Amino acid sequence: MNRRRLLGGLAAAAALLLASLAHAEAPTPEQLVQKMDEVMTFKTRVTDATLNVTRDGKTDTKTLRIWNRGWDDSYSEFLSPARDKGVKYLKLEKNLYMFLPSTEKVVKISGHLLRQSVMDSDFSYEDMLEQRALLQDYDAKLLGEDKVDGKPCWIVDLTAKNPGQTYARRKMWIAQDTYIPVKAERYAQSGLLLKTLTMSDVTDVGGRKFPLRMVMQDAARKGSQSEFKMANMQFDLALPDDTFSRRRLMKGD
Repeated sequence: MNRRRLLGGLAAAAALLLASLAHAEAPTPEQLVQKMDEVMTFKTRVTDATLNVTRDGKTDTKTLRIWNRGWDDSYSEFLSPARDKGVKYLKLEKNLYMFLPSTEKVVKISGHLLRQSVMDSDFSYEDMLEQRALLQDYDAKLLGEDKVDGKPCWIVDLTAKNPGQTYARRKMWIAQDTYIPVKAERYAQSGLLLKTLTMSDVTDVGGRKFPLRMVMQDAARKGSQSEFKMANMQFDLALPDDTFSRRRLMKGD
């Protein structure tokens, strides 16, 4: 009897120890978001991209090239189709400018215009201006675990600290092996689901894992989705300062 009690006591102690270790190693929601930010942030990036906008069963394809400096600055130029060739965007921190070759003018996109879609896609100009440091604007809460496409993920709920954010609440599925946000739901203050973004095709690019495919679905646009696919991606290249300038936006390379 004493031996049975001893074995039972040892088993119980071992179970408690394992549970304690598992609890101690469980990341906090803030740690998860910080790690996700680290994985998704870069010094510079240059990539080719294809934007496929599908609506009512028809797909419109556009190609472009993008230069990024962190998450604050970006320069992009559309290459095709012919009607969009030469349209360029410049993002400088929270300012967004567009060059239209048909008028040869630079337009600053601000105010209510920010809510309009980019090139008739499910991405808005507000989406383009998003900053990566989410913890500055949102409180994080860990909801639990789930699987996306068979891969274990943590579910993190983000609630805006102050009114005025583009999305009052976000729900994110962060892959446990890569810390990449493979799925994100974006909600209004009322609780209405506004958009769903998924990331996939995670590939080793220059020694780091990064998703090459993003799909955005706007809940208000039934039967519509926008697929953004990247190729020939390069990180941490030395880019001239005038890469992100209004002069380049007007004159080009």
